[in-house]
Amino acid sequence: MALRGSLLEFELPNIFQLIGNDGKTGQLVLYRKEDEAFVIFSHGTIIAAGNSGMNLQTVIFKYLMSVKHYSEEELNELLYLCQGEMRVFTQELVAKRYLSKEELSSMARVTVEDLACGLFLWELGHYRFDSLESVEDYRVGALSLSCDAVTMEAMRRVDEWKRMRKSVPPSSVFIRVKAIGPTAALPVLNFDSAEHVLDMVDGVSTVETIVRNAFFTEYRVYETLMGFWQNNRIMPVQEHHPRGKTPQQDTPARRPLLPSAALVSWTLVHISAILIFLVGYGFNGTILGQKHVAKRWVCNERSVSQSETALRIATLFYHETYGVLPTRALQLKESGLITAYEASQYAIRK
Repeated sequence: MALRGSLLEFELPNIFQLIGNDGKTGQLVLYRKEDEAFVIFSHGTIIAAGNSGMNLQTVIFKYLMSVKHYSEEELNELLYLCQGEMRVFTQELVAKRYLSKEELSSMARVTVEDLACGLFLWELGHYRFDSLESVEDYRVGALSLSCDAVTMEAMRRVDEWKRMRKSVPPSSVFIRVKAIGPTAALPVLNFDSAEHVLDMVDGVSTVETIVRNAFFTEYRVYETLMGFWQNNRIMPVQEHHPRGKTPQQDTPARRPLLPSAALVSWTLVHISAILIFLVGYGFNGTILGQKHVAKRWVCNERSVSQSETALRIATLFYHETYGVLPTRALQLKESGLITAYEASQYAIRK
């Protein structure tokens, strides 16, 4: 049976419900522009999923290379010997102790669930379901996920995903913080994805970089970072969230440098005001002093000028009276023609 159409006409939850209820076996292919993804169903349950950028094989390769430090050449050689069959390849990984059975089981379940749920973010695109007789070569271990359970989880993640992307932009940078007191334990997968994310939090790498280098899905990276943030294990480089508060509950963050900056600004303003006052006072004092000196000089000059005029007039009167010019101011004073002050000014000017 072939089932095909547009996601605008028949949404993905309805497609999953139809396949699950009918117990269909086959491959669902989704495509939009250059993106393509697939989900493998066995008797109405999900056993595998992937997209053009990630599938279980790429996750296993990244994990073994970054955590277990196997070379890509060695892993490719083993995959080649298994003729590219995923089921045989994973069995050989366990048999040769590249992975434990528990690690492989946890990795397969988390990866397939994440990739299948991620498809529910597609709002546009087309789908095609092709029935197949057998899909067991795609199955890893005994993995089998209910369509209804995946659909419910996916619908929950859609809102959660929008909230996380709003709280943590791809350009965000986190740093680790030293735990004070007990912190809530995070659920750690068998292949230790949480600690892998924490190891990449270095105060320099952006969330986008961590997603690119991580061995699991973008949603899982964001969910792990949010868990660490809410449990005070990490924090954004330029933000401080009070303990016990989630990013949505936090009050305006207090930055340690702001109080110091405010104090410095307050001090500078007041020092500037004091300096301006002192300079202005000194300047005014100088001007006032200069005005006072000038006034005194004018008064003195006026007094001297008046004394000289009086002396000249007195000299003329003395000459007319006695027929000779006076030789000393005392003669004018004794004749009653000038005062003692005018006589003293005459002496000073001489």
